[in-house]
Amino acid sequence: MPACQFKSSICSVAVAALLLATMMYAIPADAETAEQAYQRGLTHQQAQRTEKAISAYQAAIKLDPNHGPAHYEIGWSYWTLEKWQKVVAHWETAQQLKATAADFSRYLTEARNNLEGKLEPLVRAEIGSRAETKLADGSTYSIELIARFQHYNPRPAQKADKFDRYVFSPKSVRFLPDGSKVYVNALEGFTTIIYDPRRLKRIGLIVHNFKERQQKLFALHEHETPWLGFPDGAPANPNVFSGKPVESALSADGRYLWVPYYRRDFDQYSTMPSAVAIIDVSSDRIVRILPTGPIPKYVVGSPTGNWMAVVHWGDNTVGLIDTRGASPAEYRLGKLITVGKRISLDTIDNKNRDHGCGFCLRGAVFTPDGKYLLVARMGGGGIAVIDVLAQRYLGTVRGMRQTPRHLELSPDGDTLYLSSSFAGYVSAYRVDDLVAAVRRRQASLAPLREARTGAATRTIAVSPDGRFVYAAVNKESKIVVLAADSLTPLVSLPADSYPVGMAVSPDGNQLWVTAQGRKRRGGNSIMVYRINTR
Repeated sequence: MPACQFKSSICSVAVAALLLATMMYAIPADAETAEQAYQRGLTHQQAQRTEKAISAYQAAIKLDPNHGPAHYEIGWSYWTLEKWQKVVAHWETAQQLKATAADFSRYLTEARNNLEGKLEPLVRAEIGSRAETKLADGSTYSIELIARFQHYNPRPAQKADKFDRYVFSPKSVRFLPDGSKVYVNALEGFTTIIYDPRRLKRIGLIVHNFKERQQKLFALHEHETPWLGFPDGAPANPNVFSGKPVESALSADGRYLWVPYYRRDFDQYSTMPSAVAIIDVSSDRIVRILPTGPIPKYVVGSPTGNWMAVVHWGDNTVGLIDTRGASPAEYRLGKLITVGKRISLDTIDNKNRDHGCGFCLRGAVFTPDGKYLLVARMGGGGIAVIDVLAQRYLGTVRGMRQTPRHLELSPDGDTLYLSSSFAGYVSAYRVDDLVAAVRRRQASLAPLREARTGAATRTIAVSPDGRFVYAAVNKESKIVVLAADSLTPLVSLPADSYPVGMAVSPDGNQLWVTAQGRKRRGGNSIMVYRINTR
């Protein structure tokens, strides 16, 4: 700016005008405020764009170092990336600024414990981890971690270690029968992620978020009665919600993918009706949504194509959906079958629905003829047997290890394999023996064979040729491979901490495993293993 040579009012005015113009140029009128940057961070965080969220929160804090909510929320973003020093630093600042949530102190304690190494170390399996063994027939079996999709390291060292912001609490995996697509339910992300297993690439998303414009999806037939009504205090339109996708199942013809929601987002304590989405896999679009009971953790289709069974963790019931129509628009809610006694949702411990769940019904399979449905009872033990034709609960066969969780049939349908989570076992039973036992009121049945696999054995999967059984061992962060005919453990291989879901490809050459995480720690990972038998 040139110097003013005359001390006059005109010169003063000119200088003032020039200063004002300079200030206006340096600080535009529409410059972002700290609150606007913070809101931008929230938007990115809700879309799982973790690094962009961090950048926005950093901008807010730079503009206003005392913006408490920005310090609080950036802590959660750094938590996702497991940067504990930064989590603790920002949360301690947020605490001083009185900008934390009511239950915040336990998470701050856990972050400090992570920083100080007081908690069990997290496992992040190395790409290329491999195990091999000789089989009884002289052939060699090998399994190798060849790729991963994860949301905890945005700058991985290896190309096969792929950062994917949509991998948020991945729960379950499902292949299409032709092996062309893999569907992974990201529970806390309200999203089903679609991958191409051949190119190892994400190819699509299904977002479980419903607005007023989508209400036609929820239409019921005249005189069709929901299994559970909404209580007083529910939203005026409960069909405007985001759903937490948990497990999945394909229809008998492979045309539709059924995805139940653990709960609707507004149902904090999981005591209201949830829902199940029907997805046309040719277009990957949701074509209908049906109401369910509380916490429909599992869904399974009959081999005849007549029924889908929705298993309710939340109140000891199983709902049958009649799928004999030509299209999902014709499907109808069928009978609700109670296993034992239906839980009263008014008297349960509604703050911990993982325990306030009665028999905690979980995994299920139809017998090959479609006449019976077998359901695992994680609470109380045993396998419940339902007569599908008569649509009634026959009884429970016991003798299984504690907390039976996941059920799978052998390819020929003769053998039932089950995982017992707390006990850490995989066991085998003859399907006909289970049905016969409940028919003759036999209280208990010994397994044909069983094997200890490790603490918190969750999902199991059977190879398409029936030779191998795979088990996700949650607390020991590993995958165990067993010989199906003897349940002899063959090999084990590291997995990212807290593996929970898995599926084998139709050709038997890939195993996909999800690590969901526990108590907001670990997880956020989908691992791809290559299987080779030669």
